[in-house]
This record gives sequence, C-alpha cells and structure tokens, in this order.
Amino acid sequence: MAHGGDIYDKKIEYDLSVNLNPNPCPAKILDALRSAVEEASRYPDILQRDFRKSVAAAENKLLGADYLTEDNILGGNGASELIFAIIRMIEPKEVLIPIPGFYGYRHSLNAVSGVNIREYRLKEQNGFELTADFAEEITETTDLVILANPNNPTGRAISPKVLDHILEKCKKNGTYVLMDECFLHLTEGAVSAAAYISEMPGLFIVNAYTKLFSIPGVRIGYAMSAPENIEKLRTFLPEWNMSAFALKAGCACADYILETDFVENSILRTTNCRHELTALLEKQKIKVYPSDTCYVLLRAEDDLYNRFLDKKILIRDCSDFAGLSTGYYRIAVSGSDVIIV
Repeated sequence: MAHGGDIYDKKIEYDLSVNLNPNPCPAKILDALRSAVEEASRYPDILQRDFRKSVAAAENKLLGADYLTEDNILGGNGASELIFAIIRMIEPKEVLIPIPGFYGYRHSLNAVSGVNIREYRLKEQNGFELTADFAEEITETTDLVILANPNNPTGRAISPKVLDHILEKCKKNGTYVLMDECFLHLTEGAVSAAAYISEMPGLFIVNAYTKLFSIPGVRIGYAMSAPENIEKLRTFLPEWNMSAFALKAGCACADYILETDFVENSILRTTNCRHELTALLEKQKIKVYPSDTCYVLLRAEDDLYNRFLDKKILIRDCSDFAGLSTGYYRIAVSGSDVIIV
C-alpha cells in the first residue's frame, strides 16, 4: 500500500499510519462543515474568492509579514491534486528528488512522458537530514526539484540556511521548485518558503488543512506561487475542483488560524507527544530517528506492523519507500493514551 489510512479491510481502533494533529479538530470547523449542507443546492464559487483571501491572510499571519495576496493562492481537492497539476503544467524532463520521500511525487511524475527522475539518497548516519550538498546535484539540466519540508517519512525539517542555499541554486539555474509544506504547521523550527515567492518565479508551494485540522476526508489543499503561475495552473484543474464543503471548512480553518494560537499550540503539543512516543519506543529498544513533526521513523528487527496490528493499531510499513527496506516503520504521534508496545 503506497499510503497510510488503509483501515477498510482491518479491525482498527487506532490508526497511527496517518499523520494528523494530536489536537482534535476544533468545533468551529465541524460546525462549518455541517452548515455547508445548506449550500449543496448551488454551485460553489468557481473563483474561490473567500477561500483564497482567507488563506492568504492566515499564511501572512504565520509568516509575520504580508507576503501574499489572494492572487498568490489557488485551492485544490487536497494537496495531491495540486501536485499532479503543477507537474503536468511544468512537464519536466529531469527531476531531482531526495529519497526516502513521499510516493505521491513519483505517482504524479508518472503522468509525464519521458521524465528522468534523479534520486538523492539521504544519509541514515545523518538522521536522514537534508544537507547543503544536495544543492550540488542541481544542474542546468535539472528542470524541477521536489522537496518536502518536513520530509515524509523521516519527519526532518529543512534548516533555514540549507533552504536558502537550495533555492538560490535553483534560481540561478532556472530550475522549478515544488515545495510540499503539508506538515509545516505541525513542525518545530520549520520555515516556510513562501517568503521567496516574489523573487522566485519558478517556486510552487503546496499545503493543506488536512493534517493541521485532522480532516483528511474533506480534501482542502492550496497552492502558493506567483500570480502568473496561479492563473496558468488554474487551466490544469477542473473548473469546480473544490466542493462547497471544502470551501466553507477551508475558510473556517483559515479564520481559526487568524483568531487563535491554534498553530502554535499544535506545534507545542505535537513536540511534547513526539518526545513521549520516542521515549516509550526507545525504552523497548526500538531505533527511533530524529523527527521535527507529528510522526517518527523507526527501525526494528521485529515485525512491528503485525505486532501492532494484533493490538488493533495500524502503523505504516515503510519497506516500499525508495531508499528504505524491510524493518522501517512510520508511526504518527497521538494525543490519546494508546498502548503501542
């Protein structure tokens, strides 16, 4: 299975294969979803006006500056739809990606004919951290670099210094950058690339409220880029690609970020839960790699997948990730009292 969340043919009480905020979804967001039923009799706003304005305002608050307007934002049916559309729009011939990394990028690249995927293997001895030498692999023939901040399944954030170095190299070589920030707002010490949008015409950032607000079934993603890129990207998406439910809930999510300290509190709780989970696993002599976000990568000699499944707990077997093998697993942090060992 290329993704977590495959609960439908299993008896599962705790799904730790999907990486979500250990804080529950706020009642205000759930109320917005319920109220959207009243809008089901009419088409949603094809231009996503309120959604794009709200997301831009929320991102600016988190960035600490007014870098974005609604012209920099485009909503999607989850981040996956936007990743797929951006890659189809760019049509790269040579792509550089770190491994291990999220399978969805490779899935989207498979839709482009003749693409050459170059892999950069993250070093296990460095805790799978992305280092500045990655930039040395970016050449004038590299059409696209795909990065996740933080990376999945390792959970490592890109340091601001390394991020700046990579983006400068891409700008110099005219290389497009697709930055996946879907876990950024649950990550300790992570810095968004959105501040670079005005000076990097080839930069695309994708994010989603799926993970932050624990609503993966609603599919609320958004892309951030230069206005001319956003206009072009729109032509690679269905006309009504967001439902009334997604738009309504998305506005409520953005407003909640503006009105509260939900992101800051979520990062704090995620960090505390991750430390507790790591300590518990290490007490059982399980190798836990450093992480900055809401999941951890493990290595064990035992068959942890089935060992946990026997307890009705689902974790992610990472043996199918490029760059990993049998014995690697990913576990999401949880805010509930789950007995995992």
